[in-house]
Parts: sequence; C-alpha cells; structure tokens
Amino acid sequence: MIVRYNTSIVNSGSYTDAQRRTLLQVVADSIASGLRSRRPLDVDPVRFDEPLRLMRATFVTLKLAGRLRGCIGTLEAIRPLVADVAHNACAAAFT
Repeated sequence: MIVRYNTSIVNSGSYTDAQRRTLLQVVADSIASGLRSRRPLDVDPVRFDEPLRLMRATFVTLKLAGRLRGCIGTLEAIRPLVADVAHNACAAAFT
C-alpha cells in the first residue's frame, strides 16, 4: 500500500474508490491529529469496511510541491490497514 497524500493516490488493486478516499481522509485526519496532540489519529477499525480492517503492512509517502516531505512504513503487518495508515501518516509527517 502506498499513499501519496499530495496527489491523492492509493496504489492497490483491491480497494474501491470509496475505500481509497477513506484511507486518504484517514491520512489527512491523522496529520491534523498530530498537529493538535502530537499523536496519530486513534481509529476504531470496526467503523471501517472489512477490507480496511484486515492486517496489512503499509508505507506512506508525503510530498509537497513534488518534494519528499516524509516517508515511513512497515514490511510486516502488525495492525489493521486503517490503523497502520493512520500511524504511518503521522510518523511520516512528524519524524
């Protein structure tokens, strides 16, 4: 899973457009949470579509004006997809 926040691209073949938009919103909300509290968005995976609740590894890349601003991810699935995206988005923005 690759999220490029500035270009609104979620790279994966198995998610609907609505699920991709949801993940991008989680990225934005998690960065906003980081600005407010220095913590990633606390997501409850049960509130999301089943594919977004599955254990998945993610990698989040943030760019601004075409320049890399942050990039972080995991190779092993350690939490549900939506929670991993929230965690990695905040980490990419603030570390």
